Amino acid sequence: EGREVAVGRLSEVFGELPPELARAKEDAERAGHTAVVAGWDGAARGVLAVADTVKETSAEAVRELRALGLTPVLLTGDNRAVAEAVARTVGIDEDRVIAEVLPEDKADVVRRLQEEGRSVAMVGDGVNDAAALAVADLGLSLGTGTDAAIEAGDLTLVRGDLRVAADAIRLSRRTLSTIKGNLVWAFGYNVAALPLAAAGLLNPMIAGAAMAFSSVFVVTNSLRLRSFH
Repeated sequence: EGREVAVGRLSEVFGELPPELARAKEDAERAGHTAVVAGWDGAARGVLAVADTVKETSAEAVRELRALGLTPVLLTGDNRAVAEAVARTVGIDEDRVIAEVLPEDKADVVRRLQEEGRSVAMVGDGVNDAAALAVADLGLSLGTGTDAAIEAGDLTLVRGDLRVAADAIRLSRRTLSTIKGNLVWAFGYNVAALPLAAAGLLNPMIAGAAMAFSSVFVVTNSLRLRSFH
């Protein structure tokens, strides 16, 4: 109706806040909430306290990631007070909290970690995570998230449960170990058998049986992955 309305996290949009709104903003942030200032006609009129509910499984997921030898980092656009409150709840060290980061800066944080020689796995579900998911060595997007995040990730986790990220990493490691085992057997068999066959010291019947056993071993070893849970 011809009036200019503004909503944002930064009080600079409205100038200095009235004392009661400034206190409300401080109280909200101290409680671990994101304070959103709303106003019109160039003046702040109210403070909205917004908070995400931490999932009950998130702390367990962080413990599982630590057990895999990984270092969890909380990367968020929320203010530091909110981020630190969430970090304490789920068990992430406060020195591993990177807060108040703009969407385009998340990718820069990932690059900086990579320049330090780290392999970075990024888990995200929002549009503002897409760039970081694309840059990370492993981008894990939650299937409950936005299409942009799903498109940018390397792997989509169907459930919106962070514990699935730990499961995916365990399964990936098990799969890689199985592939290596199969290659060692296949190449080892050929390296040992070919010289014997060339020298006429290997009975064709034994060679055929060994070849069949090699194939059965590789298939059976791979099928063990079906028991993963």
